[in-house]
Amino acid sequence: MLEMVKAAEEDLLHYPKRSLGYYLKRTAKMLTGRKVEPLDKINWPTGLVAKSLSDYYMKNKNSEEARIILDCLKKYYDKWISHGCKMYYLDDVFSGMALIDLHQMTGDEKYKKAADTMVKYLFDHETDRAGSLPYRPNQKNGYIFADGIGMICPFLCKYGSTYGDMNAINLAVTQIQNFIEYGMDAKTGLPYHGYHYETGVKYGIVGWGRAAGWLMIGMSESLAYMENDRPSYEMIKQSYRRLVDKVEAYQLEGGLYSWQLGAKEGPIDTSATAMILYAIARSLETKVLIGIHKSRMIRGREALWGTVKDGRIDGCLAECQGFSMYPQVYGSYPWSLGPALSLFSMTEENS
Repeated sequence: MLEMVKAAEEDLLHYPKRSLGYYLKRTAKMLTGRKVEPLDKINWPTGLVAKSLSDYYMKNKNSEEARIILDCLKKYYDKWISHGCKMYYLDDVFSGMALIDLHQMTGDEKYKKAADTMVKYLFDHETDRAGSLPYRPNQKNGYIFADGIGMICPFLCKYGSTYGDMNAINLAVTQIQNFIEYGMDAKTGLPYHGYHYETGVKYGIVGWGRAAGWLMIGMSESLAYMENDRPSYEMIKQSYRRLVDKVEAYQLEGGLYSWQLGAKEGPIDTSATAMILYAIARSLETKVLIGIHKSRMIRGREALWGTVKDGRIDGCLAECQGFSMYPQVYGSYPWSLGPALSLFSMTEENS
């Protein structure tokens, strides 16, 4: 697993790697007045590996590697803080998970202030009429993505639980409840990739593996930090349990999951697999799920371990470009490495 840790450290500090040509083209666009994407100092792929490193740290605090991980996390967040904690996209918020951990590890208040910046960004963000946060408000389409549940809600609930901010948890609950209401397929019980509240139209394919994985991460992590006596807790827990049952029915014989859950003869996707298995393992840990799910999780974890090559997780579907735009390109990416390392770190002692 140490090879995976080192790969995660590399991705944390250097992903995405861009060529000199990229920067030359970007500069040329700027000089001609054309719009360019911001150079995001934090993003969801690095947020996933930051969380995985924090998870490994928590299980191995006394190791030499833990000191290196702490230094890497500081370097990652200090760079962002030094540039003014600028927030560009909703999905940047997933980096807040390890940021809260770093504040707890070090006691340095600058990390708490940085987390405050993230929460304020979410509180100030545009919403649709149901209170959900559109994924890219500048596109003026009002689309709500399943990805957003996994990227936003765990941070909001962890922040709210850690710092006593019920408004943060309430905002997360609204996102989850709305997706359950408006983003699920009635026939299969699986999520669409997203939906539009105003028209009631659901978008993307039913049961895209990574959409299911993001939704399950969002629900499992949020439940871990929510008070179990609040009325919405039981509703979300039961909805989550039903989703897990539906998703597990599509687990392949070898233990992995396909890129699209119903496409059992299609390519496997290790990112969807890692996300789904991590969410289940997390919920077994918090007792949201009972032991009957453990054997399936272990079978999948062992199969996922078989895809590790030089510390990275092979067979990962490339980045999605939008609804129903899933390039059938497979390789090694942070979005398989991060949740896989978190899964392995969590379950190592319970093998």
